[in-house]
Amino acid sequence: MRAKLKKWLGRRDPAERAAQAVDRGRSGIETVLGLPHRLSVPLLRRHFGDAAQPSDEAFRETGCDGYWELPAPGPEFEVRLHGNAEGRLMLGTITGLGPYTGLLVFSEWSPDHPSAVWQLRVEEPAGESARALHDHLLDPERA
Repeated sequence: MRAKLKKWLGRRDPAERAAQAVDRGRSGIETVLGLPHRLSVPLLRRHFGDAAQPSDEAFRETGCDGYWELPAPGPEFEVRLHGNAEGRLMLGTITGLGPYTGLLVFSEWSPDHPSAVWQLRVEEPAGESARALHDHLLDPERA
């Protein structure tokens, strides 16, 4: 009991805190990834209220060729859902900012593989924190 309390109240590793923020971003994306515009908008409103912002008014109306910006799970991340020309949300991205610049976590929806498959990439220029978080997210020991 004491160990659990100490773990809960203790300082957390910055990489683990950032990894949990990425996990929250992924769960937000998975809520609507692959849905057509007419089905995704009510879910976005229910889950995020007015915090989900469209890239422009045309995208708000049609869901075509734009993106929804979702509430950031932390100040170091940006979360977007991109719509295709038919108005279906096809790509979810979590982009690292600040110390995590260069980290990209993404899932692309496909009718052949409808469940989210997450991929991670580090793009240049990337700092040591982005590389460390990338490695931390891929760690099989991470629970």
